[in-house]
Amino acid sequence: MNSSLIWKQEYSELVISLSVTLVCFLFYHFAGISGRLIHKIRSRYGTNRIQEFRVYFRHISGFMFLGAVPFLVVLIILPGRLTDYGLGLSIGMNILYYTVLISAIIIIINFFASKSKGNLEKYPLIRTKNWNMKLLVLSSLSWIIYLIAYEFLFRGFLLFACIHVFGIWPSIVINVLIYSFAHIPQGIKETAGAIPFGFLLCYFTILSGTIWSALILHIVLAVSNEWFSIYNSTEISARFFSSGK
Repeated sequence: MNSSLIWKQEYSELVISLSVTLVCFLFYHFAGISGRLIHKIRSRYGTNRIQEFRVYFRHISGFMFLGAVPFLVVLIILPGRLTDYGLGLSIGMNILYYTVLISAIIIIINFFASKSKGNLEKYPLIRTKNWNMKLLVLSSLSWIIYLIAYEFLFRGFLLFACIHVFGIWPSIVINVLIYSFAHIPQGIKETAGAIPFGFLLCYFTILSGTIWSALILHIVLAVSNEWFSIYNSTEISARFFSSGK
């Protein structure tokens, strides 16, 4: 194939990827639960569960807009295969070893960081006072569903499209900047923290050629922070914790 034709194809892929990312984020950002659905939730479960369902709605809409839409774009529009966007099946034993090691470090850091006042004011996202195992499982699953989409968008769809045009390091910079920018609504600490964490996720994705290591690390970060936040909160009663209150 002619080199200029290849470049045009890769450039078109990049434009599509950036455009879809922007549009999907806008749709996700402005998506809201309907008044009719709120009324049904209120009549069936009570007013105190509306905020819980809002969190589920955000995570599910994130899965749809940030994951399902880019996935369909790869399948239908872009010339590459799913494996070209980080959805290969192999992760590699060395990568898996370091993923487990860093996951353990993240859990230790979260154990202490989750005690901060600023963290407990935001997490867990579901502000229910009484947590049981069912709620913990549902909330964790909603995080996992959301993060599958999130990682495919950033470390699969967007990162590899950039690499095809710019190469590795410029693509990492672009990815980390956009990833950090997406955290602005969560405050300056999470925005700043997204820079080193985003770099780490990009690095592992490029080493393995798949998003799975990045996905595992992101799930460990989010879910462990939620669990520790529940444990450390003085305002939450959790039946599955026998101490810590």
